[in-house]
Amino acid sequence: MRYALLLVVGLVACSGETGKRSGDSGASAAGTVVSAAEFSSAAKYVGIRYDSLPPKFTFVSGSLIPSAPGANSVGFDLDLVRTPRGQMVWLDSIVAVSQRGRPTRIVRAELKVPPLAADERLVLSSCSVDGKLDPRVVAIVVTSQSAAVDSSARSMTIRQAWRADAAAAQFEVIPVTGIACDEPGS
Repeated sequence: MRYALLLVVGLVACSGETGKRSGDSGASAAGTVVSAAEFSSAAKYVGIRYDSLPPKFTFVSGSLIPSAPGANSVGFDLDLVRTPRGQMVWLDSIVAVSQRGRPTRIVRAELKVPPLAADERLVLSSCSVDGKLDPRVVAIVVTSQSAAVDSSARSMTIRQAWRADAAAAQFEVIPVTGIACDEPGS
C-alpha cells in the first residue's frame, strides 16, 4: 500500500503538469524544454524542463536516487549545479529521453548551497542515517586531518543536512545526529 501511494504521488509529480507558471518563470505550460534565455532569466528553477544546461550553468556532480523496489515510477536524481546565482542542489525528476537522446529532467526542488569553509565539503547520496544508507540526504561535512602519523586518517562532523522529498518537492532540514557520510574519493 505504501509503495502504491508513493507510485501515485511520483506519477502525479512527474506528469508534466507542474502548475500554471507565468512566462518569466522559465517553464512553459506545454512542458517543453526551455531555451537558454528562458532558463537564465527564470526567477526560480523549480518547474523548468531541460535536457542540457545552458551556458553559465555547470554540472558539478550528481547521483541517481533509486526507486522503491517494484515501483514503475520515473526516476529522480540529485544534481550539484553551478548557476549564475551560486551553487545549488537540484532534485530532478527524469521524465523522458529528448530528441537529442539525452534524459529530459524537470527541476522539482532547489537548495541553495551556503558558503563552505576550506575544511567543508558538500556530500550527496553517500550518507547513512542511524546506520542505514539514505541516498536522498545532502550534507555539509567538516573534515579534519588527524594529527597521527597516518595522514589519511580523517574525522568528519556534519554541520548541516537536508533530505530531498520528491512528493513534497522540497529539501527538508534534518537533524545531524545519527548521520555519517562517506566522502567520495577518500
